[in-house]
Amino acid sequence: MENSKFQFKGFSVVRSLIERKQSNPKSKLIVEFKPKGTLNIENLSFKLELGIQISDEDKNINIEVDSIADYSFEKNVDFGSLDNFFYVNAPALLFPYLRAYISTLTNLSGNATITLPTLNLTSIGEELKKNTVTLK
Repeated sequence: MENSKFQFKGFSVVRSLIERKQSNPKSKLIVEFKPKGTLNIENLSFKLELGIQISDEDKNINIEVDSIADYSFEKNVDFGSLDNFFYVNAPALLFPYLRAYISTLTNLSGNATITLPTLNLTSIGEELKKNTVTLK
């Protein structure tokens, strides 16, 4: 079986914050993403910095999580074909880990657990593309 041309190497949460005015917010949750990327051609790596902010309409809750994920790719790869991997698949690979982290963190905080739904993250691809720096 052939190895993938693009591989997820791991992630870390670099900052997290939970602020609650109520233990169980009643209004709809609002989820916002702040993606940035660094494509390092010499090191054959892609670094995704993904921030997530979760709040509710009544401002009773504020959750912020900043994370960094590392990916690698093969040397003789066509970068045009990797666009989809960088800007669509990279956030989609990271999100389940952050979703579980947020659920666990809110569960252990002594308040109601917040479980984010499975989300289609293709919409953040263009923003990530605009916020990606390429290092030669």
